[in-house]
Amino acid sequence: MVVVTAVACSSAEGAGDGDGGTTVVPTPSIVIPKTQPALKPATDCSKSTEPLQPESDVDGVQLDISTDPSLTSLLVKNTGSLSVLVTPDSGFTTRLVAAPYASPKDEASKAALAATAGTGSTDVDRGLPAYLPKSQVFVVPPQWAVCGLTDDVRRTAAVRYLRDKRSSAEYFVAKGLADQLLPQFDAKTVSPTLQRCTKATLEMLKVRKDLLGVELYAEILDAKSTCRAGYKALLGNDERAAQRTGTAVLNLLERTARLLETSKLYEALAQ
Repeated sequence: MVVVTAVACSSAEGAGDGDGGTTVVPTPSIVIPKTQPALKPATDCSKSTEPLQPESDVDGVQLDISTDPSLTSLLVKNTGSLSVLVTPDSGFTTRLVAAPYASPKDEASKAALAATAGTGSTDVDRGLPAYLPKSQVFVVPPQWAVCGLTDDVRRTAAVRYLRDKRSSAEYFVAKGLADQLLPQFDAKTVSPTLQRCTKATLEMLKVRKDLLGVELYAEILDAKSTCRAGYKALLGNDERAAQRTGTAVLNLLERTARLLETSKLYEALAQ
């Protein structure tokens, strides 16, 4: 931008006004600011601090999104009540990476996400294209975030997302158990039990499609379930300890959001 201002200067010697004074004539002065540095593509979403309109196209989903001045990043944080799956845009101009700086730091949340993302469930019947690389399908439970990057200032960051019933149930069960078990054991010791229970959750969702609330979780934590057998073994096969743990987890799960069916894909764009 060029800014033009007026400054005063004297006329040539000998020119004057009626009373012998000097005539002052404004002449322009051009001020040229320093050249602005060229925009560079973002390398992560740590500087994606420019908020955009939140995404809330479907019940249970609220995504807070933000970008940077280049529009080459898109930080997507799940502030809703149910889990979402996030993928790149349909043109694959955006790649996804983790965003630990905008996600939970506690061990229980991290262990629960690891168990949820590691269950090996298929994505095709969730409405996701079969050609999507597994590394580019991110499970994003409540309070977690993911980062989308284009690596090219000519490309605007964009992602797609859907509300996901399976990972919502898996994460809630794993998080409830992790909250109870991690004060007693380290994350490495607890991990196999959490994975066993997320797999049991997937199986229960297949056979009891009619259950969407606490009744589902009661079946998963039932005394005869494979999940219960897992954390009971971890607790030294102490039946009373297993009963206390199951009751505490069920009390936590009663306060989670009621599960909803998996939605169609929606798109979020840095604009």
